[in-house]
Amino acid sequence: MAVKISGVLKDGRGKPVENCTIQLKARRTSSTVVVNTVASENPDEAGRYSMDVEYGQYSVILLVEGFPPSHAGTITVYEDSQPGTLNDFLGAMTEEDARPEALRRFE
Repeated sequence: MAVKISGVLKDGRGKPVENCTIQLKARRTSSTVVVNTVASENPDEAGRYSMDVEYGQYSVILLVEGFPPSHAGTITVYEDSQPGTLNDFLGAMTEEDARPEALRRFE
């Protein structure tokens, strides 16, 4: 079952971002998602977005008219993830964050 990610996309001044596309590009293949497939959402004039996202790991890319693509970060949606905003998922701690730096060097 998918998890709802919704909220309002705003710039640094708190204004809605216009003419933007939010892309989620799958980083891994799972039972419901194939690697490198892309889901996208276009926020409305007020910056509101809402998408139902399958479990998996995704690169979040913002495409704003007139600017190069911007990689906002990576999110992981788990089976037990609660609905939230992109900021909630972008700021969430991942398994990699909990792994000591010394171990990450050997990966």
